[in-house]
Amino acid sequence: MDENNYIEVSYLISNGKEGNGFSSFNFSGILVDGRGVSISDNVSLITTNLSSSGGSEIESINSIRNFAPRAYASQNRAVTASDYETLIPKIYSEAESVSAFGGEELSPPQYGKVFITIKPFFGTFLSNTVKDNIKSELRKYSVAGIIPEILDLKYLYLELSSNIYYNTNSSSSSDLIRSKVISNIEKYADSEELNKYGARFKYSKYQKLIDDSDASITSNITKLQMRRDLKVSTNQFAQYEICFRNQFHIKNTTGYNIKSSGFKVSGISNTVYFGDIPNLNGKTGSLFLFYLNSDTDPVIIRKSVGIINYDIGEIITNPIKIISTDKTDGGTSIVEISAIPESNDVLGIQDLYLQIDTNKLEVNTVPDNIESGSDTSGSNYIISSSYLNGNLVRK
Repeated sequence: MDENNYIEVSYLISNGKEGNGFSSFNFSGILVDGRGVSISDNVSLITTNLSSSGGSEIESINSIRNFAPRAYASQNRAVTASDYETLIPKIYSEAESVSAFGGEELSPPQYGKVFITIKPFFGTFLSNTVKDNIKSELRKYSVAGIIPEILDLKYLYLELSSNIYYNTNSSSSSDLIRSKVISNIEKYADSEELNKYGARFKYSKYQKLIDDSDASITSNITKLQMRRDLKVSTNQFAQYEICFRNQFHIKNTTGYNIKSSGFKVSGISNTVYFGDIPNLNGKTGSLFLFYLNSDTDPVIIRKSVGIINYDIGEIITNPIKIISTDKTDGGTSIVEISAIPESNDVLGIQDLYLQIDTNKLEVNTVPDNIESGSDTSGSNYIISSSYLNGNLVRK
């Protein structure tokens, strides 16, 4: 091909998410040579190493209202934590949500640093190469002396269980009601209200969403707990810290307020679990290890293996050698730890990304015999507890 010739290319712009996931293409155009003769043989097809990605729906009005003033205020410079949150989507277009906070907000404080965590549209973690590229680009905007640190994504899961009362005279099927409720919950779980840093789970709104799912629904009793997954380095001594950044509710002053999945440690043959016992001040407590003779018969086997701060929802273990765990996530050994929040409105604070775990969603339907008229006196009304079960461990 001669130099300085031009090739004109026409292409289609994908319509949001519909353009994602494509990896193979067929040639559908027409090529002609200098004599006007069509060329159909030996036309190279495009091959891709990765599927197409990054397509998203048009930015919502609420997002523009939130983002535009901050973009103007930053003036293409990174001084405050809010400036970093505004600039990073320009630098890294795959960022779905960004959270940044100054080191002075930590305890103990780390002055001169800004901590950034990024949720990509696809995947969970950023590679070290991507992190280095982002930090390199940020230097063009950063004020001298401020060091950006990019943290890995941390999920704070919500596990929800609902008993839904319905008027049997107004609905043809309890399964249909359950299906409608689950569909609405899944839409809410995928909405912009939750899928961002700084999200807040609004308990009353969630209950209303359930009540509005079908005209026959009369009420619902919804219980929730929050969970984080502790990633474990097996067969080596390590100290672990995991923070929920939401206050724990102390249900029992005698202990067993947190629940964990099972694991095995060096020197103990039984499967053990984390337990806690509050101190007299009701703000802090100590961790211990126990195993079960039966579901209701715990045996404490090792005391003072760590500390717990109920006010900020923080758990810190002493150095411990975990050999194996009952749970894994993508081949990584984990210990699931859950607790009841002091407030049913749960926040995704700083580097925590709030998610409803729809895989552990429980939705049960209960006939409302009072509303249907079959039990107007309420003598045989089916009562649902507003409190979580009394199990000592996570099943």
